[in-house]
Amino acid sequence: MEQIVGVIVWPIVVLVVAVVALFLFRAQIDAFIGRTRKVGKGGIETFESQPPQPTEGKKGVDEFFRSFDSPLLIEAEQLLLKDIEGRKIERGADREKALVRALASTNIVLHFERVYSLLWASQLACLRYLNPRDQGTEVAEIVPFYNLAKADYPTWYENYSFDQWIGFLQAVNLVVERDSRVFITVAGREFLKYLVESGKPGPYYG
Repeated sequence: MEQIVGVIVWPIVVLVVAVVALFLFRAQIDAFIGRTRKVGKGGIETFESQPPQPTEGKKGVDEFFRSFDSPLLIEAEQLLLKDIEGRKIERGADREKALVRALASTNIVLHFERVYSLLWASQLACLRYLNPRDQGTEVAEIVPFYNLAKADYPTWYENYSFDQWIGFLQAVNLVVERDSRVFITVAGREFLKYLVESGKPGPYYG
């Protein structure tokens, strides 16, 4: 998880670049459709060659990128480029691999942050109980975590069943059920490590 936290300097830039790339490729797709099929006086016509791109095209791209300019973004880009140079990552395949790794790490952190904002204390207690149990546990062994929370917060749990409670942990890939036994996943263990390393307090309720 230290590697994940170590690349957090990259996420804003990588995600913005991804959004920009999506819009740019969308324009290319539109252009591709336009050059492979057109309606003329004689009906539908097709042609293979692509018309020469106007010299103003580069100017349009520059203007598009400038629409995303901000002091924070420029600073983040400079930090990213400085970090890449400091790591001696050359242009090409190595740089692409580094950016993919950074984006994957960012996705994990964003997922953990979202889970943390939704997780209840009883579900976290269940994860901690499962963590050292490599062979998993019977479903009946973790029902008491749910029942205790339901007794403490009856209003919250009035329409929230055990299946929904454990289903949330399964839906966010923190636990998995096999042969009537519940196991913590790799993501579940990494999530617990992330909470410790990032100093997350709580959750204290639910």
